[in-house]
Amino acid sequence: MKVLKTYFEVFDILRNEFSDINLKTETISIKEATDRICAKDVISSIDVPHFDKSTIDGYAIRCETTFSANDENPAIFDLIGEVKTGEIPTFEIGEGQAARIFTGGAVPKGSNAIVMLENTIEEDGKLFVFRPVKPNENILKKGEDIKKGCVVIKKYQRLKAPQIGVLAAIGQKEVEVFSKLKVGIISTGDEIVSQDQKLEDAKIYDVNSYTLFASCQEEYAIAKLYGIVKDDYEALKSTLSGAILENDIVLISGGSSVGAYDNTLRAISSLENSKILVDGVSIKPGKPTIIAKAFDKAIFGLPGHPVSCLFIFKFFVKRLIDILLHQQDTSKKVLAKMKTNFAISSGRTEFVFVKLIYSDEIIAEPLYGKSGSINLLNNASGYIRVDSTKTGIKAGDIVEVTLL
Repeated sequence: MKVLKTYFEVFDILRNEFSDINLKTETISIKEATDRICAKDVISSIDVPHFDKSTIDGYAIRCETTFSANDENPAIFDLIGEVKTGEIPTFEIGEGQAARIFTGGAVPKGSNAIVMLENTIEEDGKLFVFRPVKPNENILKKGEDIKKGCVVIKKYQRLKAPQIGVLAAIGQKEVEVFSKLKVGIISTGDEIVSQDQKLEDAKIYDVNSYTLFASCQEEYAIAKLYGIVKDDYEALKSTLSGAILENDIVLISGGSSVGAYDNTLRAISSLENSKILVDGVSIKPGKPTIIAKAFDKAIFGLPGHPVSCLFIFKFFVKRLIDILLHQQDTSKKVLAKMKTNFAISSGRTEFVFVKLIYSDEIIAEPLYGKSGSINLLNNASGYIRVDSTKTGIKAGDIVEVTLL
């Protein structure tokens, strides 16, 4: 009797087998690097700022003169000039002197604070300051933001707008990132036809190729479709042999029947150095899932039913992508209250698709449908997990919903 893996055993297998795989990298412009993953630590070659910089519009002064300043007894300074933005001032600030300065301007030597414009009055070459100013107030010191030699972006860090800004601030025009993973998609089944063919007899249109292709676009991956392969071992073996050489991950959808399932298993096993890691998982949907490794690449035999196929991508293939790229689980989750009871009796961990209703609180309404119904996922907001040790969920229970 076949022993099915639990979903957490599958997670462990994926981590153990694929966490140390070396991925390809490429160097790209920082303009193109948004949402890419950094391939090595980035070290700053400069201080940011590389000079003492004013953070406001105001006046550069020596702050000690202002310590007793107030509305009735202002500190008085001689105005000796203005700092031009983008230039290092050639003059120094002496005791009792002040210079006009703007946000981003270089603080002149001798000054140790910038007084805000709003707290001053300028009149007849004099500056009247009505509030005390502390040492280094409104000054960003050299290297205070970023120190030369420090790591500003870490390997495996995802680059968002703030990280792109940091790269720009240290003068980086390019950055080395991991290349997007290549995913080959093979759809199998004698009953499957492409959308440019006419539906005849009991044929159905290919759904899985397109849901998997779209799912790859939502992840750090580029997909390639290898078309529809009939339920023929030699044909599948030939297509798989080519796909595994061109991709990091290969997805084979289909194999719901015993014969087709065996063809998928045999084709994967025929590859050089192939190793079957998972042959069936104790979950619903997705029990007939195959996971294998060949040439340090992953192969998934996915169920043929559209709901099961897409769910296994979201649950296992997405997890593998995160593992390969050393990312934390990027799934988005919310807490919701169950609208109705939901019972299970499969003896397996079940994943229940729900529709979220947003009102004063978030309500999760379970959706009922079979694994061949793609419209079930069209109406679903996400899914909840019901462990095999439970008999179901009661109305009013708080559940964690993983968003699709």
